[in-house]
Amino acid sequence: MEPVTDSDVSTSTSQASLLTAIEPFCRIDLNSLHGLEPEFLRVNAGEVLFRQGDPSNALFVILTGGCRMTQSTPDGGERLLTAVGPGEILGEAAALHDHPRTATAAATEPSELLRLTGPALDRLTAIAPDTRAYFQQLDHRRQSSLQLALTTLFQGLDPSHIQGFATEANWVRLRGGEVLFHQGDPSDALYAVVHGRLQAVIQRADGTPPLVKPIPRGTSVGEMGVLTDKPRSATVRAVRDSELVRLPKDDFSHLLERSPHIATALARTLAERLHHANQGANAAVEPTTIAVLPGSARVAMALFGERLAQALSTVAGPTLLLDRRRLDRQLGAGSAEMPIQSPGNHRIMNWLNEQEDRYRHLVYDCDAVWSVWTERSLRQADLVLQVHFADEPPARSDLATRWFTGDRASSARTELVLLHDDHRPQPSGTQAWLAACGTDTHHHVRLTRTTDYERLARFLTGRAVSLVLSGGGARGFAHIGVIRAFQEACIPVDLIGGTSMGSIIAGHYALGHDVPTMTAQIREGFLKQKLYLDTTIPLVSLISAHKLVSMLKAMFGETDIEDLWMRYFCVSANLTRAEAMVHRDGPLWLGVRASISVPGIAPPSFTTAICWSTAGCSTICRLTSPVPSRPARSLPWMWRPKSS
Repeated sequence: MEPVTDSDVSTSTSQASLLTAIEPFCRIDLNSLHGLEPEFLRVNAGEVLFRQGDPSNALFVILTGGCRMTQSTPDGGERLLTAVGPGEILGEAAALHDHPRTATAAATEPSELLRLTGPALDRLTAIAPDTRAYFQQLDHRRQSSLQLALTTLFQGLDPSHIQGFATEANWVRLRGGEVLFHQGDPSDALYAVVHGRLQAVIQRADGTPPLVKPIPRGTSVGEMGVLTDKPRSATVRAVRDSELVRLPKDDFSHLLERSPHIATALARTLAERLHHANQGANAAVEPTTIAVLPGSARVAMALFGERLAQALSTVAGPTLLLDRRRLDRQLGAGSAEMPIQSPGNHRIMNWLNEQEDRYRHLVYDCDAVWSVWTERSLRQADLVLQVHFADEPPARSDLATRWFTGDRASSARTELVLLHDDHRPQPSGTQAWLAACGTDTHHHVRLTRTTDYERLARFLTGRAVSLVLSGGGARGFAHIGVIRAFQEACIPVDLIGGTSMGSIIAGHYALGHDVPTMTAQIREGFLKQKLYLDTTIPLVSLISAHKLVSMLKAMFGETDIEDLWMRYFCVSANLTRAEAMVHRDGPLWLGVRASISVPGIAPPSFTTAICWSTAGCSTICRLTSPVPSRPARSLPWMWRPKSS
């Protein structure tokens, strides 16, 4: 591709005059255009102007012929994004920012073009500042069409049809938590999710908890109601700030007539949705964008976001840490403070969306004070981490208070991260932090311990390794050997649980005990204390709970389950309701006490022994249930426990 030097286009004046009939150059005098020194090019069909990944160093104006823009796919193929013809501009991103090309441009037929280099574009925006706004609008329209072409519903559709749907009138922009439509509303249109993430909430007629189904970007929503002409079957709302293209029912019918292949893509989408619906359970979706909301400037200085991004890269794939400094470096000083409602905001959004396409995860590192960047990060997040140092007084930060109690009903998941000194023996006070921050999910992370960050990364991305230990009396001691085998095989355990004897072994491991310590404490508790000699008159059970409770308190002390380094749970049975009870909070010894209380062998705990005399059967209560205040006068004095 070489500049042409024919006599009819050899002078820069004649080349510049070709621009006078094209927007936005038509509003600039010829002398100024002459100073741009545009290059005249002739290219053959199939010749490439620039490739995906090349630097954005020039802008092209098509005089005759045409070009097409394509993007490579993960399987090595390519997809058609759009086509441009005479009088149109190509590569306008070169006038706005300096990041690599997002697509490949090639001539579809012999064509003539003008090429303006980066220095020429700098001179253009200097003599005509309004041209920059024109290029921004053009870039926004084109990026919108490109993103729409990548959605499942519109893949392979003729670019002219896509440009027709990508008009401003069809775009729907939702803030996080905003509802698109409600269950029972009439089905008048379907939507393609171009940016962001939605969720469908299905209220069931039997009163059971609603089903929550994810709707990621690149998919469609509302097509079932349009096809069947029935009311909406779910309430759809935005998890975070999202952009959609609305396709009215009549337009969709015409589109199916012109492009029958869309029916195949639609059938595939519906089949996948039906498959997930048949699974019944609420689907857990791996978050793509994670916002780190610091509880104080001390957290911001601890480099938590940087360490989390490194762990996510190791565990799940390429991850980019985004902070105000990176945004300003990429898009120019002051970009991080550009108001979200400003006309230039779409350029930032397009760049952020490009990063979302390029990386598996994005970690938004919020400022320690409220700012435009902090608000933007939270509005872009699928998951918000409230990060605090555990040695500070439990309290929700001012940032979190402003965000979660404002006029925005966020649907993004929220979890608590408590940072600890590397040498702290055991966390404490976690329940107070959970209550203060208004969340029920937490993670304990030692400040510079890589294994803790990788454990957190596995939890956040649905890759956590769980180990559940069964009961079995003395045979349950074999679980110690299983744990040792896991350690020798370098298999991390992120969550551990158990029932009966398994709950005891799991409790030791969750406390951080190594294999020799577990072995010594099990031998001390079960062999030396001789629990089988703690017999009583068998009105309720064969043994009393005195030695059992003493042993458990000696093993676990007053540690609460939520204060364990590792996630833990144990299981007991509610004999009154014939239900399984899962214990995830409260005193560890009490949860284990409930789990190992085999009916007839060991008595229920104190809170449930009262239920025995009044209800006529044993009940294992939740650990958070209050102890009844009335005395247990009807309990047999022979086995009545002192503190069990």
